[in-house]
Amino acid sequence: MNYFGMNRRHLLMGLGGAALAGNWASVARSATGNTDPVKLLLGSHMDYLVNLLPSYEREFGVMPAVEQVTTPDLPVKLNSSMIARRSPGDAVFVTAAIVAGLADNGWLTDLTDLVEDKLLPNGLIPNSVTAANYKSRAYGVPITIGCPIMHWNKDLCEAAGLDPEAPSGWHSTPNSWAALLEYAKEINDPDNNVYGITDNWGGVGNIFTFGSLLQGAGGRFLDDDLNPVMNSEAGIEALSRMVEMLHLHKVIDPAVVTYTWVFDASPGYLAGQRGFFFTWPFIAGIANGSPDSAVQGRSGYAPYPAVETSASVDGSEFLAVPTFAENPEGGRQFIEFATSLENQIIQGSTSPWAPSIDVALGHADVVANLPFAEVIRQSYEYPVDGGYSTDRERWVEILTGQVSRALAQEVSAKEALDETVAQINASRA
Repeated sequence: MNYFGMNRRHLLMGLGGAALAGNWASVARSATGNTDPVKLLLGSHMDYLVNLLPSYEREFGVMPAVEQVTTPDLPVKLNSSMIARRSPGDAVFVTAAIVAGLADNGWLTDLTDLVEDKLLPNGLIPNSVTAANYKSRAYGVPITIGCPIMHWNKDLCEAAGLDPEAPSGWHSTPNSWAALLEYAKEINDPDNNVYGITDNWGGVGNIFTFGSLLQGAGGRFLDDDLNPVMNSEAGIEALSRMVEMLHLHKVIDPAVVTYTWVFDASPGYLAGQRGFFFTWPFIAGIANGSPDSAVQGRSGYAPYPAVETSASVDGSEFLAVPTFAENPEGGRQFIEFATSLENQIIQGSTSPWAPSIDVALGHADVVANLPFAEVIRQSYEYPVDGGYSTDRERWVEILTGQVSRALAQEVSAKEALDETVAQINASRA
């Protein structure tokens, strides 16, 4: 999921040493396995995979042909090719948002055996596969993983007489959202433009905080049959908490409903005027390393606090093998190659993209490049489901619109979510 556009890539490149790639340069091996020509369709940001191609050639005796596509252009590229019963690659880049639709059309091959028999035993993080599952089968393999996490200003905590290290353990402490709220109340000072919490709740941005609270309370977006169930008691509780933060406790920047992405919300946090910030991991590097940041070396980061449990919404990116691939075995082989421990360490130590292999996230070179790698790994120990179905784009639009109505106090949390389910069901009918 390309949730930052190109900014994420460029801003994070300064965190790690690309020279580490030389330390992991593979030793030439005799060609084995599938040695037929293989084609790849990769995202335009996937330099970390392009950099592996010489090693693939040394190992298998063939240099993959590569076509690259931007994330916004990806759905059109895949759909137009597969409608014509052609594939743009033997392994192709897919996002979680489009996997279900492609799989439902019969355009992706089932990779469940590869995932269960080879990749999970080799350390693939189980919850990272969730977003590429459709009807209990895996149609994509995560190459990179990521989800929103909690960041906090330790100086504001100390100034309010609070333990600045306590938030690091909230993810493993049930009902720690209550602790977060108490911290936010103590930090809050609206007269001086200081707020306990910030986030981006404009447009589809509100689904991430809602999703974490929903799942943290035991709820789900969709049930096993992909029917909408976000109007459960857990869903009503989740949305009610958001409304209360904004209107009852008034501990969140009131402009959050106008912030549509991370860089709308980040200036207040980087200026040292926001206590907690729920957003993507890369902000940790900017907050702690940018000379313009007022919280250099003083910005903590950890998984989300818990309701019954911690939870988040997945932001992984995947490779899949199309049904019309000319060399599907070559596509599977490239996926297995890219998710090997050695290559995942290269990826995590030389690029801004976190690996999906558990051990790689803890490797010293990866941690040196991505200091928040362990927090990502911890986050994936908890629910990270985003509710993926063939009509996800439509129901997300309905849900986030109704969440916005509740945040504006036009309707109650229950009314908003009941209307969400009614509209989703009507759209499907």
